[in-house]
This record gives sequence, C-alpha cells and structure tokens, in this order.
Amino acid sequence: MAQPFDSAGLDLQKKPNPLTVFQQTLERDGISPWRARFKARDTERRYIQNLVEKTLPSERMLWYLVIFTYLGYWILDVLTISEGLQTVLTMRVIVACAIAALIPLSFVPKIKPHFGWLSAGGIWLSGLSIIAMIAIIPPQGAPPYIIGVLVAFVASSCIMRIPFLVAAAAYLSTSAVYLAVLNLRPAFSDVDVISGHFFMLSIAVVAVATSYLQEVRSRMIWLRDEQRKRDNEVIEKLLIEATAADQSKINFLSMMSHELRTPLHQIIGYAEVVSNSYKAANDDDDNVRHLNEIHGSAHILLSRIQKMLRFVDATAGKMKYEIVETSSQELVDVAIERMRAALEKASIHTDISGLKDATLNIDIVHTCYAINNIIENAINASEAGTTLHISGETLEDGAYELAIRDEGRGMSPEQIDKAMKPFTQSESALVRSREGLGLGLTVAKHIFEDQNATIRLASDGHTGTCAIVRFNPPPAKAKKPPKNAQQA
Repeated sequence: MAQPFDSAGLDLQKKPNPLTVFQQTLERDGISPWRARFKARDTERRYIQNLVEKTLPSERMLWYLVIFTYLGYWILDVLTISEGLQTVLTMRVIVACAIAALIPLSFVPKIKPHFGWLSAGGIWLSGLSIIAMIAIIPPQGAPPYIIGVLVAFVASSCIMRIPFLVAAAAYLSTSAVYLAVLNLRPAFSDVDVISGHFFMLSIAVVAVATSYLQEVRSRMIWLRDEQRKRDNEVIEKLLIEATAADQSKINFLSMMSHELRTPLHQIIGYAEVVSNSYKAANDDDDNVRHLNEIHGSAHILLSRIQKMLRFVDATAGKMKYEIVETSSQELVDVAIERMRAALEKASIHTDISGLKDATLNIDIVHTCYAINNIIENAINASEAGTTLHISGETLEDGAYELAIRDEGRGMSPEQIDKAMKPFTQSESALVRSREGLGLGLTVAKHIFEDQNATIRLASDGHTGTCAIVRFNPPPAKAKKPPKNAQQA
C-alpha cells in the first residue's frame, strides 16, 4: 500500500529522529553537542559564575559527605581483609586527607570557577585508591570493593557539578586502571576478569551518559531562567513606562482642563452680558444670534472639559461617593429631567412604562451623571421621532437591572468593544456625524464599577442599542448574636 503524503509531498508517517531533535534543541540554545557547554564564552562564563554563587556552598557539603563515606568503609576493611589491612587503612587515611586538602582551594577566587575540577579530582583519587586496595588484598576480598567505585561514579555524575569532559576523563581513566589490574593480576579467575570488564564498562558508560545529560539539562534550565528573568525585566520596564505615560496623560488632561475652564467661564459671562445689552437696546438681531452661537459653543466646550475632568478623577480614583438608599424611579426621573432639553431638541420620546421601582444603594449624583452619559449617547445615535425605552426589574439573585434602549443605528461587536475605551468612537474621526470626546461610557463604567455595579452593551448590529446596568445587591452583614447568647 502506498505511503500517504501531504500536499507538499512529505511523508506523513515519517517520524523525526529523536537524536536529530535533541541536537537541534542544543544548537538552538547555543550548546555544543560534543562538549556539553555553551559555545559562547561569555554565556558559559555567566553560567559558571551562577554555579559558583548558588552551587559551590552545597558542593562543599557534598565533599564532606564523600570524605565521611570514604572513611566509613574502614568497617568493610576490618571485616573482609585478612592480609594487608594496615596498608589499606593507611591508604584510606592518606587519600581522605588529600581529598580534604582540596576543599580550602575552593575558597581561592581564581580557583572558584574551576571547582568542578576539584570535585573530579576527589572522585578520581577515591576511585584509584579503591582499585589499589583491590590489587593489594586477596581476590576473595576484592569483589565487594568495586561497589565503592560504583557509588563514587553514580553519586558524582548525578549530584555534583563536574564539567562533562573532565568527568568523562575521570571515569574512563579510572575504568582503564581497573581493567588493567584485572588483566595483569594473575590471581583473578577468568570469570572475575570477564565479569569485571562487563561491570566496570557498564558503570563507566552509565556515569558518562548521566554526566552528559546532567550538564546539558542544567544549562538548559539556567538558560530558560535567564530568559524568563530578562522577559520579566522587560515587562516590568514597559509597565513602569506605561504607568508613567498614563500618569503623564492624566496630569496633562487635568492641567489643561483646569486652565481652559477659567477663560471659558469669562467667554460665557461676557457673551451673556453683551447679548442682554443688545436685547435691551433692540439692536441687530444678527449680533444677538452670533452671540448666542458663541454662548452655546462655549457651553458645549465647557461641558466636554468637565467630562474630561470627571474622566481624570475616575481613572485616578479621586471620586468620592456618598452611598444612600435611593429609589430607582427617582433616579430615572432626575436623569430624564436633566436631559429633557436635549431630548426635546432631538424630538425623542421616552417610555418608562417597563420600569419597576426598587431601592438601590448608590451615590445618586454620580450615578445620575453616568446614566445621563448613556442617554446622551442614545440621543446622538437616534433619529428624530424615535423613542428611548427605559425599563428595570429586580432579578432572582437580588440584583437590579436597568435597561436603556434606543431605536437608532445599531452597533457591531467591534464598535461595542471600542465604546468602553477612552477617546474612541464608533465612527471614524474623518467621517463621524456626531462630535464628542468618546469618554461618556468610559466614565459611566468607572462610576458603576466603583459602586459594585456593571454595565454592558447589547445590539443586533442593525437597529437599536441597549445599555444594561446591573446594580448588585450589597454584601450581607453578619448578624449579631442575641444578648442572652452573648451573656451565656
């Protein structure tokens, strides 16, 4: 049966070679496959410095443990050796002292980066001494001692941080010496020689492979940690810059808003004075009309500046709320009354027949301002002669949902997402039919969320948009126990 191929002509059943994948991983991380170290000297230097700072103290503890374990084998010497015991014990003490003499060298600054060589030297000395003991003592006492070499090899390859090439040289040279002793000493039988070769070579291969994998894995983990650390530093830097930029924006908006309000109040005041003087003198109607235009435009600009100030206060968390129990009917009535002039000017009717009264725990001033922003958006999106529907009801979980639905042009999901972001509008700045800062819903969202409420928009994308405000119930207060229970 023909092998399946994809559209590019590649064999779908052909699996990647694990060795090839492993080599590609090493190459990607900049690790030499043959030396098990970083190709870049600077990267290797930083890795070794990391080992010196974090691993060297624990490595010294391992050296003490190796010396203690090595000396502890004197019990086996006494139990198994009948000839040459004094020589073996003397050799054990000398080698232990030689290994212990390597520890002070690890405190020398120039030698610290090469502490892996000291570990390899200690393992090499202990392995050679054990082989020397095997050569000295009778053959019947020798077999248990090969376990000491096994322990030294496995412990060092799995736990100690020894450069791979140095560790491999120590393991292979020690194995070569042991095999030479087996071959040159006639006291060993053929069975001892064959089993010794097999056993020692197995230990050496396992130790070399383990050391290689440990060195590669250690470098990979360190490299991932370094990359994660650099990423965190970049993210933290970007966060600080973003926070500073956002704070600068808030400061700029606040300063500009305050600076613009004073001359605007003067423009409005003088326009009213001059307009009244023209009216009193029955002067040119055109002058009055022009002054009214100035007066109206100044009021619009002042309103937008005040909205910008509200946005600054909301984002900076400077709004103060006075939470009181308020009727939802009263809230809607006040909001509609404040927007009555705008509704009448746009010829938009209001329908509150679906509004069911309930008690809300809110700040009525800020909440009414937020609802006015929603109504203002609905007016801008609606045509003359349409109706604004306002309804509300209490849900089963105790929350109260207030829905404000217009009959204007709908909104797409993308427009709904943009509507909650500051300084964005559903239409392009070059083609939009309505003016505004795009802050109304953003400020409303802040006000609602500060009072444990939420707002969401819903639209079919064609006709009408519904703003749904959910006033969550206040958290239940813990009931006080009865007085008689407290006394008990």
